[in-house]
Amino acid sequence: MTVILSCGMTVICHAQEKISDLFRVMPDSLLPVLSENNRLDMIDFMASGMKAEVTNRLGGSSEMTLLTDDSLRVKVSDALAVTLLLVTPLDSVESGNNIICCVQTYGTDESMLQSVTSFYTTQWNQMNQIPPLNDEDTKRIYALDVQTILNWEREILKKD
Repeated sequence: MTVILSCGMTVICHAQEKISDLFRVMPDSLLPVLSENNRLDMIDFMASGMKAEVTNRLGGSSEMTLLTDDSLRVKVSDALAVTLLLVTPLDSVESGNNIICCVQTYGTDESMLQSVTSFYTTQWNQMNQIPPLNDEDTKRIYALDVQTILNWEREILKKD
């Protein structure tokens, strides 16, 4: 009976996983400009309906601009935005784990943005190989890259 309850609780815990909980425990080494208190304040401000802006470790301003159960976006500085997505690998039925997709977008000129995508386990261990993702999650990640490309094309094609 105990084994059955333990297995059931594990499935429930994974189903209720939220990106905000993972952002709370994100190692400082992955986003050193934001302290743990900065991250906690941003989450609390968003939950309260307030502007989620904090003074980061470099004395500048960082702002969380999006927070849902499975995604968040932080404008770390004028030159860096970080988007975290909680995605489900196709083999999640067997493994029971979601993974974190981290898209870091660098640049101040929208026509020259560069994105770097990395994947982590929910324990914040970087993944060397990315498991296949379902179509919905693949489209969400692709949309972030397409947005960067569209910004570039819009600037390049702008006629003065």
